[in-house]
Amino acid sequence: MTQRLSTVALTIIVTALMFFTAFMAAGALPVQDLAQYWSAAHLVKQNPYSPELVSQFQRAHGIQVDPPLVLKNPPWTIPSFLLLGIFSYRIAFAFWTLLSLIILLGCTHAIWRELNTGASRTPILLPLLFGPAVVQLMLGQWTILVLLGISVFLIAIERRQDWIAGASLVLVLGKPHVALLFLLAVVIWTIRQRRWRVLVFASIALFSMSLAIQLLNPHIWSQFLVRTSEVVHETEAYPNLGGMLYLVTGNHSLGILPQLGGVIWLIFYFRKHAYDWNWWKHGSMVILCSVVVSYYSYPYDEILALPALLVAFANAGVHRRRFLIPFIATNLGYLLYISNVAGRFGYGYMFLFWTASGWLATRLSSLPPKAAQSELLP
Repeated sequence: MTQRLSTVALTIIVTALMFFTAFMAAGALPVQDLAQYWSAAHLVKQNPYSPELVSQFQRAHGIQVDPPLVLKNPPWTIPSFLLLGIFSYRIAFAFWTLLSLIILLGCTHAIWRELNTGASRTPILLPLLFGPAVVQLMLGQWTILVLLGISVFLIAIERRQDWIAGASLVLVLGKPHVALLFLLAVVIWTIRQRRWRVLVFASIALFSMSLAIQLLNPHIWSQFLVRTSEVVHETEAYPNLGGMLYLVTGNHSLGILPQLGGVIWLIFYFRKHAYDWNWWKHGSMVILCSVVVSYYSYPYDEILALPALLVAFANAGVHRRRFLIPFIATNLGYLLYISNVAGRFGYGYMFLFWTASGWLATRLSSLPPKAAQSELLP
C-alpha cells in the first residue's frame, strides 16, 4: 500500500511539474498553432473558420498575430478540442501539451508491447529524441490525435477488433491529406478482406462527430467550405518534396506530383503484398510513405512516421546501428532548425523539406539491402 501511494504521489508531482513548465512556456514562447484550436473552441457557435472573428477574438485576449491563426481542420475534429473553450490560452496550451505527451508515450509503449520486443527504455527514449515530436510539443498541433488514431487502428486491426479499428479512423480523417495512402490502403484491404465492420464503424464515428458539431452550429459546413476555398488558393511552398518541386520550377501544380506517384506506388505495392499483408510491416510502411509524398504537410506531421520507425528499430535486432545513423542524422536537421542555426543562414521551415525522406531512409537502412529493396519496391 505504501509503495502504491508513493507511486501515485510521484505521478501527481511529475504531472504538476510538467503542467507548470508548459504553462510557463506558453507565456515565454510566441503564440503557437494551438491558438487556432483554442479560438475555434470559443467561437464554435459563431464561426470558428472566420479570419475576421478569430482575429478580433485573439486580439481581445492579447494575442497579436498577423495573419490570425485560423482553423483549417474539418468540422468533425472540433468536438475533440471543445474542452479548450473553458480555459485561457496559457492553461489550454499547458493542458494540450500534457495530453500530447501522454498520447505520445502511451502510443509508443503500446506499439512496442504489441511488437513483442520485451522490456526496454526505447518507448521512452525514442519519441523524446524524435524531432517531429519535439516540434509537436512546442506547437500544440492536432496531428498528435492522428497518431493516436493510427496507433489504435494498428493494434485493434491485428487483434480483429474491427469496430475499434474503424472508429479510430475518425481521428485519422482529421488530416486526410497527410494520411491519404494509408486511408486508401484501409479501404482497399477492407473490401478485399470483407471486414466490413471497419468501414461501418468508421462511418458511424464520422457521422456522430459531424452531428455533434452540427447541433452546436448549423452553419458549420458552409463556413468550412468558405475557409477551404481560401486554403486551396494558398501559394506558399510547403516543407516537403512537392514544395521543393514548386520552388525549383515555379509551377505550384507540380507540387502534387509526389502524392500522385505515391498513389500509383500504393496500387502496385498492395498487389504485391495482398496475400501476405501485415499491418505492422506493410501498413506502417504505407503510413510512412504517406507522409513522405504528402502535398500539404509540415514538419510536425512527420510524427506519424513514429510507428514505422518503431517497427524498424524492433526488427533491426543486432543491426540497430544501421537504424541509428540515419535516425540521428535526420534528427540533426531538426536540431539545426529548432535551435535557429538554420535560420541564421536564412533558412526557414523549407530547410526540413528532406526530413520525411530521411525517416524513410532510416526505415530502409535498418534492413539488409535485398530486404530493403523488397520492402519499398512494388
